[in-house]
Amino acid sequence: MDEQEEVNDRFQKETSNNCDKAGQRLQANRGKTSLQLHVNPGKTFSDISVTGVSRICNKRCPPVQRRLWGLVLLTCTALMMAQVWDRVSCYLSMPVSVNVRVTRNQTLRFPVVTFCNKNLFNITSLNELRDELAEEMNETSQSVIESWDIPDLVGKLGRDAEEIWTRIRHRRELMITECFFTRGRKCEDLGTWSTIYTVLGVCYQYRLNEAVSISGIFNNLYLKLHDPETDRYNDDSGFKILIHDPRDHPIIDIRTHGSTLEEGWEKAVRVTVREFKTIPTQRWPCVKNSSYSSSQCVSKCFLKALYNHTQCLMPYMKDIDGAFCNSSEEYKNGEEWEKNLLFYGRWSHHNCGCMKQCNEDIYSVYAEAAVTGDSTAKLRVFFQDLTFDEISEDIAYDAIALLCDIGGTLGLLLGASVLTFIEIMEVCWIKLIAGRKKLLST
Repeated sequence: MDEQEEVNDRFQKETSNNCDKAGQRLQANRGKTSLQLHVNPGKTFSDISVTGVSRICNKRCPPVQRRLWGLVLLTCTALMMAQVWDRVSCYLSMPVSVNVRVTRNQTLRFPVVTFCNKNLFNITSLNELRDELAEEMNETSQSVIESWDIPDLVGKLGRDAEEIWTRIRHRRELMITECFFTRGRKCEDLGTWSTIYTVLGVCYQYRLNEAVSISGIFNNLYLKLHDPETDRYNDDSGFKILIHDPRDHPIIDIRTHGSTLEEGWEKAVRVTVREFKTIPTQRWPCVKNSSYSSSQCVSKCFLKALYNHTQCLMPYMKDIDGAFCNSSEEYKNGEEWEKNLLFYGRWSHHNCGCMKQCNEDIYSVYAEAAVTGDSTAKLRVFFQDLTFDEISEDIAYDAIALLCDIGGTLGLLLGASVLTFIEIMEVCWIKLIAGRKKLLST
């Protein structure tokens, strides 16, 4: 019984001494940096669960075996890094897949139809301006009066180039003899006409107020045109027709992309719609703004390039800040630079940096022409049916696919996973703390 009590007393004394020592150590360490965490100081790189690392870090292994495993591990690591770099580069390039679907809709948005008289100006109105100028200048020679061209009239009688064009334009109501949209409905009942200034003079465009719900050659736009002028400016006749998206601006497109309709001919134009929904990528950027149009951007780029040479505005340059050309020399210079830039290759839209819009409607036209034998030009614009091609893009390689490929590469070449890299970070942290402890102790 005495021996048992002696053992209990000895245990209590040892426990008390240990607690006192622990308290003293805690008091001594209070206030030190939080980097001194409870870690396993014995864990090293040889404990990492990557095949071959334990053999390389174990000094008791034969040198040949350690070198062999080092070569294998280095090769697999290089292959792994190359594969990961390839997958990351592929992900950053944002590859897309294209989906094409034919969709039948209840309605379709009708395109804008723009037409210009290729007989650029009204000769009757031009002669009236010549007579007014002759009266002002007391000129009586008819040959001199008839030789006056548009540049000779600019700046005279207080009229700039834009006022001259407005005065000698062709009147829409005189050129359009008939205009119907669907059976028995006049164009003005369902849409609006507007005036637009282009490189082909003063033109007109028709814009439907709402989407169409019926199709067929007799159920859409029917337009009959006639030029009442017998005298021709620059001996040109007929009409230029452009069918385009409502967001596009036909300032130069009417000249470069329009088609000709001569009097005595009838043209039936079948329209199909292709709707593009693209994704902006680094290689193929696009603009998401729904009001943006690449055609408007190119037109404005051309107008700015022309203004840099003329320093005055031609009548179709209303989107540019400045004053209209107000002298014969300025107008002639504008005509000359217009030809140089637009027709002689001194300007290219590739230098404008205009991006495509991400959401774009392209109207493809298929025309059939026939001789009518009369003095009018007839135009029919219609949808064959209410279907359209919907072309959309999707991301072909997303973040999930990237992680799966990287994980497969790590597992195949190194037998590693995300937890393995956490384990490596743990060992590095232990080594860092151990080194800091040693530095503080010295």
